[in-house]
Amino acid sequence: MKYIFFGIIALFAIIGPYQVIGQGLGGTWTGSLVSADNSATALGSTVFLRVSGGKLSGTVRVQTGNKQDEYTLQGTTNGQQAQGTATYPADGTMFQFEAALQSGRLLFTIGLNGTSIRSGTLTRDVAGTSGARKPATSSISSKPDGLNRDPALVGAWRTSSNYGGGITDGGFYGSTSTTLLLNADGTLSDGGSSGYASGSDVSVESSGGGNANLFAQLAAAGARWFTKGNQVYIRLQVNNQTQDVPASKYYVENGKMLITDLKSGKKTLYYKVN
Repeated sequence: MKYIFFGIIALFAIIGPYQVIGQGLGGTWTGSLVSADNSATALGSTVFLRVSGGKLSGTVRVQTGNKQDEYTLQGTTNGQQAQGTATYPADGTMFQFEAALQSGRLLFTIGLNGTSIRSGTLTRDVAGTSGARKPATSSISSKPDGLNRDPALVGAWRTSSNYGGGITDGGFYGSTSTTLLLNADGTLSDGGSSGYASGSDVSVESSGGGNANLFAQLAAAGARWFTKGNQVYIRLQVNNQTQDVPASKYYVENGKMLITDLKSGKKTLYYKVN
């Protein structure tokens, strides 16, 4: 039996000041919202979200032919999920909305009187970005670095979570899963992710590259994982200085890995997938 503390939650805490926009609900999201009555009807939509503490505000714009309708959003957030009201200023009609962040995408649904009327998967619109993403480079060589690494940790690890209950009796519910790759040379990689969300008579599935921005930041900082006792550490290069940051404790047995974040104490269960 072996113990470990690691996990993507811990990585978010470690990378702290190096995070780029794209890790939270806030920002501009674009895509299509599909009618619950007619899945063939998809309207181009833009959602702008602003998060402050546990409060959320913003707008959603829906394009119908040459007409663009705008709704005002007000709500609350709980981690990577949010819910609240969407008000149409022209006549004061108040709708409900729910949102969930998954794999860098926004699962968004609008409802009226307890019934989902439109939902879809939106992608972040980052101003000033175009073309293909340049591959991340690391400031640490891939050659052996002399750090100790528990071989039981090497491989692909997947975790999943479910959420549910919302604007319909059946609930706006879904599930997400992400995969973390702990490589033998100490690098960390994104193993991808998938998700499913459902409202009333409509469902959305997505898959993608997971926390691509986070792993790009880690690679740029030359991140390497290693073990010391029952803990996992992350070695980073910050301002040309080496920093070893304790990340988490771990417990591995029978293809399962229990991660406990050192800062929050949150436990996450991973399953080995290779």
